[in-house]
Amino acid sequence: MATRNSEEWLQERVQQAKEELARQSSNDDALATQLPLWPDSVRAVPNALLRGALFSISNVRDVVRKRTLLASVKGIEIRFKGERLNQTDLDTWETIIHLARAQNLGSKIRFSAHAMLTMLGRHHGREQHEQLKEDISRLTGAVVEITIKDEGQAFGGTMVQSYYRDEVEQVYVIEVSPQLLKLYQAGNTYIDWGERQQLGNANLAKWLHGFYSSHAVQIPYKVATIRDLCGAKASQRLGDFRKLLRTALDLLVTRGTSITGWAIDENDCVIVTRRLSESQRRHLDR
Repeated sequence: MATRNSEEWLQERVQQAKEELARQSSNDDALATQLPLWPDSVRAVPNALLRGALFSISNVRDVVRKRTLLASVKGIEIRFKGERLNQTDLDTWETIIHLARAQNLGSKIRFSAHAMLTMLGRHHGREQHEQLKEDISRLTGAVVEITIKDEGQAFGGTMVQSYYRDEVEQVYVIEVSPQLLKLYQAGNTYIDWGERQQLGNANLAKWLHGFYSSHAVQIPYKVATIRDLCGAKASQRLGDFRKLLRTALDLLVTRGTSITGWAIDENDCVIVTRRLSESQRRHLDR
């Protein structure tokens, strides 16, 4: 009897150990697929999305039918197929991910259209509801492949994995890929949401704000390079773009963003001065 009881006790302990290991594994997996809980005042965006033409400044919605290489900084390759994305789409995507950070990537994110429009600083009329539908549809349909050369990794997929919308309640249920975590781990930037919202529909200013925010050390870029990186029309004359660029940079300064000054030097390079975030200061102090 004693032997049988000992065997039963041992089997129970083995089963308990297995269950505990399973719980630990589940917890580890959860931690491995959850984004950092950044503050409400910012939106965290992978640097790879801020340093190229994926979210362009153009309001023209060209449809790219074949996997196409977009302009980006050295070390990053972005290939794209679908309806082109712009800064409005980035606003929507940033806000979806902002909500997603509270749970595991791949989990269902639930929100009302009204709440989303409020977070985006938009009105709540029929036009804005239709715009939100278009934004989410575009983010679901566009196929993106991003290669981070230094990491030797590539992310491929859509910016939104799937969505469901309750037409009566106007409630969305959205899923994003757990693989997005890799893009964040390769480097990300906290975008001051208040500053970005102050820029309104100034797409070039918004792109510049994200681009320069993603650099702890400000690198001079030629005007022609910025024109390509921001996704401006290739046919746009450089002189015309330079005027738009000056206006956008002035707006960033006058609206009190982290960009405090700028100049275009004799080599046609843009040089900005900018207040660093605390995390960027720590990065430079290492």
